[in-house]
Order: sequence, then structure tokens, then C-alpha cells
Amino acid sequence: MSRRPTLVDVARLAGVSRATAARAIAGQPTVDPALAARVEEAARELGYTTNPAARALRRGRAGAVAIVVPASDAQGQSGPFTAAPIRAATRVIFDAGQQPVLLLDEGRDTDRLVRHLSAGHVDAAVVILLYESVELDQVLADVPIPVAHVGRPSSERSADGWFVEADQAGGGRQAAETLLDAGRHRLATLAGPDHFGPGRERLQGFADRCREAGVDPGPRVPGEYELEAGTRAAEELLRQRPDVDGIFATSDLVAAGALRALAAAGRRVPDDVAIVGFDDTVVAATSDPPLTSVRQPFDELGTRAARLALALLAGTAEGPRRQVVPTTVTVREST
Repeated sequence: MSRRPTLVDVARLAGVSRATAARAIAGQPTVDPALAARVEEAARELGYTTNPAARALRRGRAGAVAIVVPASDAQGQSGPFTAAPIRAATRVIFDAGQQPVLLLDEGRDTDRLVRHLSAGHVDAAVVILLYESVELDQVLADVPIPVAHVGRPSSERSADGWFVEADQAGGGRQAAETLLDAGRHRLATLAGPDHFGPGRERLQGFADRCREAGVDPGPRVPGEYELEAGTRAAEELLRQRPDVDGIFATSDLVAAGALRALAAAGRRVPDDVAIVGFDDTVVAATSDPPLTSVRQPFDELGTRAARLALALLAGTAEGPRRQVVPTTVTVREST
């Protein structure tokens, strides 16, 4: 081989994923011994040598755990999507005697962040809600430290990774049950963007529960997770189904926007139309009327992911790689 062998070459020769090869090269105890032996043999055969950072990781530890957050979410740290998991993960990391280190993914050049994660500055990482950070998600599979995700990794290359997520489909089922229990049967949904996997799961859970009850889930109007988009989607929905009496909006922002459209159309909430949102953010609590909403357990997600990262570091991680946390419904005045 004329060029210098890479981790990809080692993984291919050993017949394992790049993530497994990276963990084996880093000497992580979570790798099956037989697989680790195959990786070591492949590395020797190819003449692959680990970098100084990987050797440093085996010699000692930095005493720090990274918390990786998309920079696009940094402005929203007052909301639960990042703030609550960060706070919860930080508490767990501090209690374990480690130093939490916040790192931002700007979504443009991942090299600097990946170098930091690979250079022995941190021992493990908790990655929060990288649904849209596909590029970083792909390269995280190669970093030589344990990584636990809050939210499902979006890259197929991270399919064998460890992550904690809310039960999105279960939340959709709960939304349907809430509307059905309120006596609503002319239903519809206000969806998010089609590419957003968790949103699709919410809609699927809603539709499944409706059909089990013998009720048509009704039309679905797509849009963005924005207030104005929710208003436009609800206006379109009223044109499609003017007799609608129950709406499931797959985010609180969309639900709040829908309230505006319903008020402008003279439809009273909940007398004429009941509406259920998703996430149970401050938007739900402060809307007029306050929104019934499916609550994502953001604190629990951060806590579990941090514990998982520490368990991976210690070699004591057990159970499924995908850990699903149930949602609940906060009932307010919109139903």
C-alpha cells in the first residue's frame, strides 16, 4: 500500500465498523475481546499506527467530559431543548468528580471540534440533540472516546452508537388518547418538516392510536416548527377540514401559531376545537389558552446520557444501546 493506512482500512480488513475499530484502537474495554484482537491484527498487518492522542488516552485520563451542543441551539439555551439536558448532564458529571466542558458545533468545519475530542482533552462526550448535525454525527463515530447521544444520531454510521431518546411515537399515541378522551373525532395534525425523524414518529403514533380506536386521523398539513408556520398551517387546515374539532400539533410553537388562526376564524378553544402540542415548553404554559402538551423528559434525557457516557468510560455500560424514556401529558385549558 503506497499511501499511509487509515482507520477505514483497518476496519475494512478486520471486518468491523469504523466506530468499533476506533474504540478498539483506543483500548476501550467496551469492545468485544475477539473483535479487538482482529482490529489489532489488522493494524499490525497494514502498519497502521495510532496517534499520540490515542496513546495518551490509554496512559491516563483528563478528568473532563465534553457536552457537545449545536451552535445553532446556543441562542436557545434558555429553553428546554438544550438548557435542561445541559444542566442535568452537568450535575451528573460534577457528582462523578469530572469537569464538564461545553463544546459548540458550528455546523461548518468539524475538524477543530473532532481534534479537541480526540486529543486527550476530555475522556468522554455527551452529544445533545444533533438531529440536524449530520456531518458531525458522521465523524463522531471515529473519535477514540465514549460518546452518548441525547436524541437519536442522524447518521447511519452511528447506528451502533449509544443514545437516549424520548418515546416520540408513544407521545403521539398519548396526544391521540387525550383528544379522543375529550370526545373529539374529527381530527387533523399539523406536522413539522418531513425530514425530521422524531416528528414523523409522533405522527405515526398518533395515527396508529386513532385507527385502533376506529377514528380517522384526518388530514396532515406539513410546515416548519415556527409560530408563523403554525398559523399558516392551521389556516390551510381550516380550508381543508372546516369541521375539525381536534388538532394534534407536533410542536408547541406550531400549536401556539394555530391558536392565532383559530381565534381569527372565530373558533373557540377548547369549546369548538381542542388542541394538543408537543414538548411542553414555556410556550405551552404561556399561550392563550394554555396548551395541553406532550412533555419530553429533557432533564431525564440529560441525566441518563451523562450516566451512560460515564459507564462507557468505566467499561460498565449495560442494557440496550438505545434507551427510550416515556413521555407524559401535561393537561391545560386547550383540551
